Amino acid sequence: MTSTPPMTGSALMTHLTDWIQATNPEAGEIAEDLDIIETRSVTSLQFVEFLLFIEELRGAPIPPDDMDIDSFRTLRSIVDRHLAPVLTTGE
Repeated sequence: MTSTPPMTGSALMTHLTDWIQATNPEAGEIAEDLDIIETRSVTSLQFVEFLLFIEELRGAPIPPDDMDIDSFRTLRSIVDRHLAPVLTTGE
């Protein structure tokens, strides 16, 4: 995987939201604290592809020890837990 340049949290949220809406147009508005699993904004069939997209954004695989389903429930938890390495300083 290639290294991803640093991004702001809002830019990362936009990338995640764009992916969800492109994959599931019925998802509608995706708030950063919306449970995307409970609401089926990301279905079980899409989840693995979504994980691969997150790994692409972070530029590295997600360690197996970090594969806690609750850390993937909201955009905020994904950015905070899995995309922190690519955040620019100050956010």
